[in-house]
Amino acid sequence: MEIFENEKRKLPLPVDSGILYTVVAIYYVYVSQLLVRFQLNDITTLIFSQILFFAVPPIFLALIRKYDIKETFRLKTPRPAEVFMMLAMSPVMVIAATCAGFIALLGIKTFFGRVYITGEVADYMSHGILVSLLLVAVLPALCEELLFRGMIQRGMERLGAGWGIFLSGFMFGLFHFDFQRLAAQTMIGIIAAYVVYRTGSIFNGMILHFMNNAMLTLLSDFYAKAGPGMNAQVVTDPFATPEFIELAEQFNMTLNQLLGTMAAIFAVVMVCSIVIIVVMLLVLRSMTRATVKEPERIRGSAKGLLAGLPGLFLILMVYLSLGLILLNNENGLKILQMLGMA
Repeated sequence: MEIFENEKRKLPLPVDSGILYTVVAIYYVYVSQLLVRFQLNDITTLIFSQILFFAVPPIFLALIRKYDIKETFRLKTPRPAEVFMMLAMSPVMVIAATCAGFIALLGIKTFFGRVYITGEVADYMSHGILVSLLLVAVLPALCEELLFRGMIQRGMERLGAGWGIFLSGFMFGLFHFDFQRLAAQTMIGIIAAYVVYRTGSIFNGMILHFMNNAMLTLLSDFYAKAGPGMNAQVVTDPFATPEFIELAEQFNMTLNQLLGTMAAIFAVVMVCSIVIIVVMLLVLRSMTRATVKEPERIRGSAKGLLAGLPGLFLILMVYLSLGLILLNNENGLKILQMLGMA
């Protein structure tokens, strides 16, 4: 029995995922403020943030818990067919995520009356496209995958493969602290988690993550050259621009009618893209039928997820404060002050 238990403990448990999520959430929200005090430039700050907040904690926890590093993080070389599948899936995933982002932005504008536009990618563009790709695509693909598709997903899989895929994807989406990107990032997280589970290689998740961020960065660079960039700010109506108004006039529509039509078109495109992705995942499932390793469930281990509740609570409080700020409610700022974030 003791030997059997030792074999089980070569891989993470749900309690490890919970502890890690809480630690990284607290780490990310509070310790990141210390980096600001050092007055480092934005590039150095982002590099330190990615490495210290996402890559170091899971590796450190795996080492002190004496888990099998190679198996925990699925450090397996992907097959050429799998890499080809990731490259083919990435553009479709970007289309689905872009459509989801537009629909979410319109929904947030309708519900809150305002939206928060982040300008972090536009800020990095001033350093050149190669630096932008390094910061926005390469670093997150390496560091964030080690956390979410590495230690966290592995631990969650002790509840079952489905739970590991869904929970790690949802937790990944939440960690972007952005209403607009929540649905899209959760979808990307779930797809990446499924791919990593089926192929047994975290590098396939890294390829998907890199391709998604890289293509969005290139698109941002294109639009930044086509017109003035937008810094992070709260915007009353992001669609009340000369471009949207002129487009509405061309089709003899009001702006709201144009947006409604665009939302319907994007919804159809998103559904079609998701169908294509599902078909590709089914092909991947068939390709990996003989090689996939079913996770070993451990009864009663679900209570270990309680260790992640403090981190989840902190993240949800940040979302609550952002929502109240969008509603122009002063309690939003008070919550941030109470959390020591403002």
